[in-house]
Amino acid sequence: MVENLLTSIAIHTEMAHEIVVFDNNSPDDTADRVQRHSSNPRLIRSARNLGYGAGINSAVRIASSDDIVIMNSDLRVTPGWLPPLVAALNENHVAIASPIYCDAEENPQETGAVITADGHVHKHAAPVIGLQPVDHISAACWAFKKSWFESIGGFNPAFGLGYYEDVDVASLCSHYKRSVVVVDSSRVIHEENGSFETTQTRHLSHRNHARNAARWQWLYKGNFSRHTHTNAAISNGQVAIVGHYPDLTRELQAKYLSVTQLASIEELETRGHRDDVIVVDGDHELVESKAPRAEVTSPHDIYKALKRAGICLNSIPPRPLFSSISNVRSQRW
Repeated sequence: MVENLLTSIAIHTEMAHEIVVFDNNSPDDTADRVQRHSSNPRLIRSARNLGYGAGINSAVRIASSDDIVIMNSDLRVTPGWLPPLVAALNENHVAIASPIYCDAEENPQETGAVITADGHVHKHAAPVIGLQPVDHISAACWAFKKSWFESIGGFNPAFGLGYYEDVDVASLCSHYKRSVVVVDSSRVIHEENGSFETTQTRHLSHRNHARNAARWQWLYKGNFSRHTHTNAAISNGQVAIVGHYPDLTRELQAKYLSVTQLASIEELETRGHRDDVIVVDGDHELVESKAPRAEVTSPHDIYKALKRAGICLNSIPPRPLFSSISNVRSQRW
């Protein structure tokens, strides 16, 4: 994958640039193959897997330009992808500029995401015109100024392996009234989840969602009243039940869990990986293929699945945390 990315950059990038590859302790010969690639990247080898955020922090530190584009290895760029991103960074309000993510057939796959009141991320593929401000878009390909990235302390290394370090930075932008924008004239091909196994994905997503939601609950608290770009309901996304189980629904709601009822497995495709636990009677493999980050369980095993997902049951209504945070990020750089 990373060789394909480097080749696409070499073919489709006319602007002067350097390439820095941070190797997070690959267990195979990836680093050696990168070093031999004709694009002559600068290679940094790590003695252990630091995770995406900490790896990016290390690579940005040595970059020689103030215009930075960070990239996942499961990308391929397309003609004319870079100049629109660099141009967007010259807009006063823009902190992060991202291209439209497309599938292998170059159909739009992600053009941003909505962050719901409980901190779940709901991706969408709504049309984009010009520079479209969004709550969040995956950090698979972000352009930003190095000076700005250093000023916020980079990615928070506390998230470690997995997800939500990019949601954390997007939330930081919102706090400081800076914009995350999607640029309609820049496109890349993204092979989603190319570097994660399903079991890893599920565990890391649950863990880091809880970390991010606790940190930013005061910021997200008003998001229940907002409209999304999709037709999905604004809900916490903790439990999705496929089929008609009214007794189970009432039982979970009595414990102050958010429960979404779905008529069919196909409706999971509109959920944008928002659900922590999915309850279905059969077809577990099909459900796992449509929602790889969720715990999939039968109705009678729901409480074991909730425990695996890190969801605590409580008969007392949760106490909202509406504290304002004045110093959002300590200087970790």
